[in-house]
Amino acid sequence: MDALRHLQRARELIERGRPELAESALSDAIDAAVLTEDLVMLTRARMALGELLFEQGRDEEAVPFLQAVVRTEIADGSVDSEVKSAARLLRRIRGIPEEP
Repeated sequence: MDALRHLQRARELIERGRPELAESALSDAIDAAVLTEDLVMLTRARMALGELLFEQGRDEEAVPFLQAVVRTEIADGSVDSEVKSAARLLRRIRGIPEEP
């Protein structure tokens, strides 16, 4: 299964209230993106997993995934929204107030 399908499956599992299975699907999405060297899908899967862990109150586990997203630069801007979202979550984890 490719990274996109794992990511879609994770979203379905989250909607069905199965975060533990979604976490596994997101890990599979990361693995698949690494194998295919798909940086966009890798970034999106890392963001989704970081966000899921954050929502579960597992901040320490979320931080490495969110930091990896923030460090990602793709010239065409295809992951800019993920980078901004990850930076926002990292600020929340660190207790830095939101900018107006």
